[in-house]
Amino acid sequence: MRDVALRAPVRVAALGMYVPQHVVTNDDLARLVETSDEWIVQRTGIRTRRRVAENEFASDLALSAVRDLLRAHPDVDVKDIDYVLVASTTPDYVYPSIAAIVQDRLGIPTSCGALDVSAACAGFCSILNLGAALIVSGQARNVLIIATETLTRSIDYSDRATCVLFGDGACAALIVRDERCALAGMDSGSDGSAGPALYRTAMRRDIGGNPDGSGLLRQVGRDVYRWVLENIPLTVDRILDRAGVSLDEIDWFIPHSANMRMIEALCKRIGFPIERTLESIVEFGNTSAVSIPLALTPAVRNGTVKSGDRLLIVGFGGGLVSAGAVLTWLD
Repeated sequence: MRDVALRAPVRVAALGMYVPQHVVTNDDLARLVETSDEWIVQRTGIRTRRRVAENEFASDLALSAVRDLLRAHPDVDVKDIDYVLVASTTPDYVYPSIAAIVQDRLGIPTSCGALDVSAACAGFCSILNLGAALIVSGQARNVLIIATETLTRSIDYSDRATCVLFGDGACAALIVRDERCALAGMDSGSDGSAGPALYRTAMRRDIGGNPDGSGLLRQVGRDVYRWVLENIPLTVDRILDRAGVSLDEIDWFIPHSANMRMIEALCKRIGFPIERTLESIVEFGNTSAVSIPLALTPAVRNGTVKSGDRLLIVGFGGGLVSAGAVLTWLD
């Protein structure tokens, strides 16, 4: 282990979440493509996911998640927020950013910084680490971080390998300075050479020399699966080393909820019990940047995660990129 652990004097002070009302079951998808509830559950673990309404966009989900946070934590004053960071790959616009829309709609002072981050499934961990850096550097005191995705708008519903996987939702968290240093081991990584394994085109209509003008999410599942099992255990080792803790000191593991079979294989690879692993995949599907806080928030609210618990959080996905940290939950 490192002689000096990497720690940040911050904590997560509040959480909020929102998922659209429309529930999409496996049977619903079986009416669109050749699949079945049994096939989807066996291969992914997913039973339901949520889909946005026609007039619902990523900013709407983000605002609903923040409002849920404010209801759950009435002591939080939006006028005290210095910075808004949003993780999303499905923004309403190229610009204005979702973060700027949230600032305006919530009446946060215009002196507040606003920034969207595109880090796919590593998005929440990325903005958590960036928010901590803003606080540590003195640029901000209270940072609102939001992960929001409307992935069902980017899916090819003729491709049964991907259309069964993804769902929509949003989560929000408030990060504040706290000398108890609840965040440690902050880490990030990237492997752009593996980008064609999971991508979505935009202005450019090709990737890796292959044309694709669809603008829809594309994934080579076996390549992503192999990349995760080869690389994320190394990411876990780096995070633990930077945090100065061992795996047996971790109370809960919260990896990105990409696929239940992938989570099971990853737990086996790193030697962590699946019984102490939190997921959001079964009820909400793969929500990309939202999946980690969508597993954490209910667990905090129902008492599964208690004050003092150490959480190993690791996001990974499109890019291909990764990010993570050890988060101690403090009341």
